[in-house]
Amino acid sequence: MHGWYEYGTFGGGLWSLVVFLLILVVIFLVCREIVCWYWKINRAVELLERQNVLLERIEARISAGHIPPPGPTA
Repeated sequence: MHGWYEYGTFGGGLWSLVVFLLILVVIFLVCREIVCWYWKINRAVELLERQNVLLERIEARISAGHIPPPGPTA
C-alpha cells in the first residue's frame, strides 16, 4: 500500500503538496473577502482613513495659527 507521497518521484509528491497549499490559500482569500464584506470591515477602514486625513488637516491649520486652539471656557 502506497501513501500519496510515494507515487512517482519525490517531485510528484512535492507538486501535490504545492497544489494543495495553493488551493488552501485561494479558499482562505475568498473566505476572508466574504467575511470582510459581511462585517463591513473594508468600509470601516475607509472611513477611519478619511477621518485621519481630516484630523491631520485640522492639526495643520491649528499649527499654522489659522484656528485658535481650544481653551477652557469659564
